[in-house]
Amino acid sequence: MNSLLKKNSFRLFALFFLTYALLYITDRFILNAEFFQGIGDPLSGIPDKEAGIYDHLQKWVYLCEGGYLMIKLLLISFILYTALYLLERPVHFERIFGVVVEAEFIFLLPAAIKILWFYFYGNHFTLDQWHKFYPLSALSLLPSAPADMTYLLQTLNVFEVIYWFILGYGICKITGLVYDRALRVVVISYLPSLLVWIAIVSFCVVMVYPDAS
Repeated sequence: MNSLLKKNSFRLFALFFLTYALLYITDRFILNAEFFQGIGDPLSGIPDKEAGIYDHLQKWVYLCEGGYLMIKLLLISFILYTALYLLERPVHFERIFGVVVEAEFIFLLPAAIKILWFYFYGNHFTLDQWHKFYPLSALSLLPSAPADMTYLLQTLNVFEVIYWFILGYGICKITGLVYDRALRVVVISYLPSLLVWIAIVSFCVVMVYPDAS
C-alpha cells in the first residue's frame, strides 16, 4: 500500500505540475493582459492597475483549476469504484484512483496543441474563438453551433474516446477482467455520468446566456 501511495502521489504531482505549466504558458504568452487590451476589453480600465488586477485574477484561475481537477479525479474514481463493487469485482479505491490519474494525462495533449495553435497561427483571435477551439472535436465541424451545444460538441473529440480506452485498459490491469469487460464497465458507468454532466453544463449556459442558445 505504501508503494501504491507513492506512485499515486507522484502521478498526481506530475499531472498538477504539467497542468499548471500549461496554464502558466497560456497566461504569459496567449491570454495575457496585453491580449485583453488588444481586443478592447481591458481588465480594469485603469492602465496603472491592469497588471495587478490580472495577477490577482490568475490566482483564482489557478485555485479553481486545481480544485476542479481534484474533484473530477475523485468523482470519476468513485463512479468506477461503485460500478466494480456492484459488479462484484471490488478493487481498492486507491488503485482505481491511480488509473484515473494516469488516464487524465491524455487531456494535456489537446491543451498543448491549443496553445501552440494560437501562438503560431492565432493572429488577432477573439476570446470566443479561444473558448470554442478544441482540436479534433465535433465542434470544429460545426463552428456555428448554438452556445448550448458547444460543450457537447467539444466533449465529442478524439482525446475523450482515447480516454475511455485508457480507463478500460487500466481497469483490465487492476481487476484481471478481459479488456472487453473492463471497457464495458467504463461504458455503463462513466459515460452516463458524463452525459449528465454535459446536460448540467449546457443547462447552465442556457440559463446564464439565454440569448446565445
